[in-house]
Amino acid sequence: MKKFLYLLFAMFITVGLNACSPDDDPENEPPTEIPENPDDPDQPDNPDPNPNPDPGPNPNPTTGKTLIVYYSFTNNVHTVVGDLRTQIEADVIRVEPAEKGLDYAANNYAIGSALIQAIRNNPGNASSYPAIDPVEVEFGQYGTIIVAAPLWWSNMAAPLQTFLFNHGAEMVGKRIGLIVSSSSSGISGVESDAKRLIPDGNFLTPSLWIRSSQTSDCHSMIAQWLEDIGYTE
Repeated sequence: MKKFLYLLFAMFITVGLNACSPDDDPENEPPTEIPENPDDPDQPDNPDPNPNPDPGPNPNPTTGKTLIVYYSFTNNVHTVVGDLRTQIEADVIRVEPAEKGLDYAANNYAIGSALIQAIRNNPGNASSYPAIDPVEVEFGQYGTIIVAAPLWWSNMAAPLQTFLFNHGAEMVGKRIGLIVSSSSSGISGVESDAKRLIPDGNFLTPSLWIRSSQTSDCHSMIAQWLEDIGYTE
């Protein structure tokens, strides 16, 4: 009987000590935690333990030829494309506005600003896009298309948007690489334009952002980018 009472007393002491364990001290809890709310339809029953998985290699190995499409007003993009051509074999199209002699830099780039605003106002209407010289392309022979674009007011330069508006539907399933030149502004708006205009392209990540000040030294940046996107000839 004494042994039985002693066991009961020992059990009582153990439970009491556990209840006062420092592990239950709120000050020792982690600063963040995964919420669990069964009434929230957006909360999965079994949350993914790795919510940001490695996306892995870019889709589809390079097949077919490569096409580079670009527009350049200040010739920064032209310089970048010239270097790119020393590193890969590719056909090249330089998009040119149909109206010649326009000074986009005049009056604080007023013409270019107006062109971009027209596209923003009605991006689904062909009349919103400035006319460009006609271009004949047989897209079936290309597996990869590299678009090299200047940034205008956070968007892709208007003449290049025209080309993609006219031909984006012909780039279904193509591997799309994007190179953007800007003075200092980020390139997310240009990336959004490209994906809007080529809705069914397989975009390679990351895009290559070359600031104007880096143009003359872009060779190593391009080489690293080609490696990053898994480009092989």
